[in-house]
Amino acid sequence: MSTVRQYFVCAWIAVAACAASARPPASNVTVTPDGHAADSSSDKFTRVSAEPWSEASESFRAQPNWLGADSAYSIELDATHVLWLFADTFLDPAADGSRENGPNFFIRNSVAVQSGDNPESSHDLSRSQLQFHWGPKRADAPTSFFHDVDSGEEWLWPLHGARVGDGLLVFRMHVVKQSGGLGFRVDGWDAIAIDDPLASPDTWQPRVLTPKLNTFGKLVGSSVLVHGEFVYAYAVNNHDRDHSIFLARWPRKELNGLNAHALANPQWWTTAGFVQQSAIREDSELKAIWSDGQVELSVHYDATTKRFVEIQMQGLFVGDANTQIGLRTAEHPEGPWTALTPFFRPTESSLPNAADLAAYAAKAHPEQRGADLVLSYVVNDLKRFPPGDRVYYPQIVRARY
Repeated sequence: MSTVRQYFVCAWIAVAACAASARPPASNVTVTPDGHAADSSSDKFTRVSAEPWSEASESFRAQPNWLGADSAYSIELDATHVLWLFADTFLDPAADGSRENGPNFFIRNSVAVQSGDNPESSHDLSRSQLQFHWGPKRADAPTSFFHDVDSGEEWLWPLHGARVGDGLLVFRMHVVKQSGGLGFRVDGWDAIAIDDPLASPDTWQPRVLTPKLNTFGKLVGSSVLVHGEFVYAYAVNNHDRDHSIFLARWPRKELNGLNAHALANPQWWTTAGFVQQSAIREDSELKAIWSDGQVELSVHYDATTKRFVEIQMQGLFVGDANTQIGLRTAEHPEGPWTALTPFFRPTESSLPNAADLAAYAAKAHPEQRGADLVLSYVVNDLKRFPPGDRVYYPQIVRARY
């Protein structure tokens, strides 16, 4: 257990080092006294308000074997199915509904499929069902869902992905154990294809499209967006404390069938516009689209406002009033983007141990019903393992603008 505890605590230290962003600079977007975000520019997001959605949050507690996880990326599979991708996960074979009663297991990733009787209910977390999946048993212990790399020395955390044609594209982060420092380091990314995403995840046979890479020192797949003729993947610097965000893309027609070399030569946003990777000599030619990024975020296109919307957590510690979910918008995937504007502070800030809690992994889930925009974030206790049952489940927020 001590080794698991070390990995788990190190993961949260890494979140602090990799994901915390400074207070954004002043912009034409301001926060009004009633807690809304007001925009005096032409941006149509003139007012944003948000509130916890407890009925939706409770859906992640409905299966007592699955006792919480972080990350919580979502991908719409079809009109009645949504895939959720989770990183570090607690499991309880006894199904007693608590992490504290043991014996429990700790795996590196899991997935869930959200479904319902019709498109409306299947995309509403307060009315749909979630079926969770993880890997087969090994030595009487469950394994991670993505267990092709799954040991005490190296493991996988899922990033984002998208439906491409009839298949599913998923990006993944490779993590390796190391002595000193955080106890581990991110060792690049890969991408897989799933040819039958509407089948039960237990039957999937993922194909590796891109072997482990560290292209230009960027971690590709923090958010994936299919728009127009392209598939876009947002990437974050994977070194030092500079977590600027970059952008790669592929023509959709070149990804049909997700063949083995489909991702080999992306176009990167550079000082000269989008340029094929094979024509880029060094990473200094790449152009960051914003500087105060995080490893986990979301970007989607809002058809109502005709804007691209980015969601992320600002700050880290829940006890800090600066730690809030924020948004920025743009007319194009590459920007220019507005400055990050905070609009929702985690409700866990009222807990007596708020100073020990970290909030991160804020994302939008545009396929969800029930609000103008459905968001999620995760809170974990940095001082306690396992964390108390009140935290470390996806927390759902509904926003209106």
